[in-house]
Amino acid sequence: MIVIAPALPVTGSRPGVADRVVVLGLGAAVAYAALAQGGFYGRQAVTVLVLVAVAAVARVLTRRPVGRAVAIAAACWVLFAGWALVSGLIHADVGAAVPTAAVACGLAASALAASGLLAESRRILLSVVLAVAAVVALSCWVGVALHLEPLALPSSGLWRASSTITYANVTAAFLVVALVLAVTVVPPGLLTNGLAAVLLLGLATTMSRAGALGLVVAAVVCAFLVRDVARWRRFMPVLPAVAVAFVGLLPSLPVGGAAQPLPALAGLVVGAAVLVVGGRLRLRHLALVAVLAVALLLVLPTGRGLVGHAAAGIATTRLTATSDERADLTRVTAAQFWSSPLTGVGPGLLNLHYVDHTGAPVHAQYTHDEFLQTATETGVVGLALALAGAVALAAGAVRRRTPEAAAALAILAGFAVHSAFDFLWHVPVLPLLMTLAVASLTTDRQEHV
Repeated sequence: MIVIAPALPVTGSRPGVADRVVVLGLGAAVAYAALAQGGFYGRQAVTVLVLVAVAAVARVLTRRPVGRAVAIAAACWVLFAGWALVSGLIHADVGAAVPTAAVACGLAASALAASGLLAESRRILLSVVLAVAAVVALSCWVGVALHLEPLALPSSGLWRASSTITYANVTAAFLVVALVLAVTVVPPGLLTNGLAAVLLLGLATTMSRAGALGLVVAAVVCAFLVRDVARWRRFMPVLPAVAVAFVGLLPSLPVGGAAQPLPALAGLVVGAAVLVVGGRLRLRHLALVAVLAVALLLVLPTGRGLVGHAAAGIATTRLTATSDERADLTRVTAAQFWSSPLTGVGPGLLNLHYVDHTGAPVHAQYTHDEFLQTATETGVVGLALALAGAVALAAGAVRRRTPEAAAALAILAGFAVHSAFDFLWHVPVLPLLMTLAVASLTTDRQEHV
């Protein structure tokens, strides 16, 4: 069992110029990537990698040693980058392997830069991450409430939040990491509850099934490792508050209908009220307040029919565990994996032109399963190296029985589960965020190689 101590204490030496550059570089990389479509496209990705590289160089200039776990993780990812280039050379297309190798080197650099931060530097960096996440989550609500593209986009008959990242599932993964940070390493209080509510509401508006599963896994890990019932009780008002706010958005969800900002705003206001008074109420009182608030929202003239339509759409498209389209992708990718299981077919060379289950021709870019796609493109050798880096970070977290280490393990677990259902590793902001969060939470300046 982990006993919660005051989170992120500001102790130790004051950060020097190099430390400030590390925080500035990593914070700017996360902020830029989150606000620029996840750093997905060429110039965006280059900008993110340059910022991370600046932070890594500044970290070297501090001359502080690097933790063993981080050093091993970084070495594994550099080796993976090298192997990706070798695989590309084997298949006569090194150029196609460069993006994969560049992202892998970026992960190694971000892990090194975020490791061994002084307490104040770490506090500032994580504060920047949470502030950016709050902006992302608020953009989710605005996008859905106002039908504002690309902050929200139509999908399966519903308006789903895609935020500034412009993709719902990636946004969900980003917010899961931030939510774990908010509830584990930030001192509890009304402002922390408010932040958690904003992040959870943003996550709910994405309606990402894999994101929800990743959050459940992360929550289970947190609950198992941090058995501080009093701390978790402080977050009790968050769930009913978010439920009320989400119900207010239901009239805006159906595609084809007009945006309904008034019910959305009403739900947000009532949800905020529930959050504020929730600390003074018992669970049954909170449930009653939430039920009454939802009932009030449902009787709004503009909301009744649209709410039913939205609820039906959610039930038929989001509360299911199967996807014929993704089953087709898995089938086609697995067939190519077995054609070259050791070296892979080459990074960026996966052929996803195929005929789907309906007999229609399809051209896709990603398998929506990073483990399978990485194994198919770089072989079992590449997958082993990529996973070895994450395992090294996890092992480093296991050795440290602190709330921060528990948060790191929860982030790793949730991210790993979600990665089995989407192409998270191909959007630079996500592996960057995961790596710097885990590395900063599980190392301090006393650790060394």
